[in-house]
Amino acid sequence: MKADLHNHTVHSDGIYTVEEVAQRGKMRGLSMIAITDHDNLDSFDTYQKVKDKLDIAVLIGVELSTWYQKVNIHVLGYFYNNSGSGEELLAYLKDMHKKRIIRAKKMIALLKEIYDIDVDYDEVKKLAKDVVGRPHLARYISKKYDMPIDEVFDKYLSNESKAYLPATTTSTEEAIELLHRNNAIAVWAHPILNKGKVKEEDIIKLNIDGIEGFYPENREEDTEHYRKLAEEYNLLFTGGSDFHDDTTHSDIGTCYIEGEDLERFVKKLKLK
Repeated sequence: MKADLHNHTVHSDGIYTVEEVAQRGKMRGLSMIAITDHDNLDSFDTYQKVKDKLDIAVLIGVELSTWYQKVNIHVLGYFYNNSGSGEELLAYLKDMHKKRIIRAKKMIALLKEIYDIDVDYDEVKKLAKDVVGRPHLARYISKKYDMPIDEVFDKYLSNESKAYLPATTTSTEEAIELLHRNNAIAVWAHPILNKGKVKEEDIIKLNIDGIEGFYPENREEDTEHYRKLAEEYNLLFTGGSDFHDDTTHSDIGTCYIEGEDLERFVKKLKLK
């Protein structure tokens, strides 16, 4: 069995539905996938409607944006028995929904003011199922100004851009505690993206349950390093492709876990 535990759908900044992502995962030889949309669990209701048609195990999780000492840390949440979240987390995510709308409109204003880039919010919203995120802005700007998406991100939407605004001020510790209180385990997403920016032991000591040790941007020595960290601190060792679409990030199934790593993960979540 192979499991890719980090994927996105139209409910955040992916371009495929829950059913389409599941079908793509099956075609890529996976036995299990996790849907981990950014700061929302809207995919859970969709999954309940289509699950009987799916020939693959699907977990519904969430990817929370957090901050630790001015460094953006993402935390993946996976729910026990795939049963969904508690009311406290749902209320938090509802508030995040409102904040992301405000953030998108403010970033659009900054893009015009600083870079003279015109973005029509109503038009870019058509690219998103719900809340506009940076990938939706990038796709709109890329098409309108005939620029590669990577170039759009680098010039106008990266964390270093003058038009960038954070989606949240929630601390990493607060997010981990929130997940723990609401029926979920917490896994540090793509630690390779935080390499050299934070002390890894500091994040681990916030009571994180696991670390995403397999990730497309890892070199072999990076994966080996995260394996040793997981063993030293008795963490779950997970992996995922961070699949969004056909042009950015990696395809579903590029990274996955199997064998003992998957057995420990399933046992921790008490999944059948």
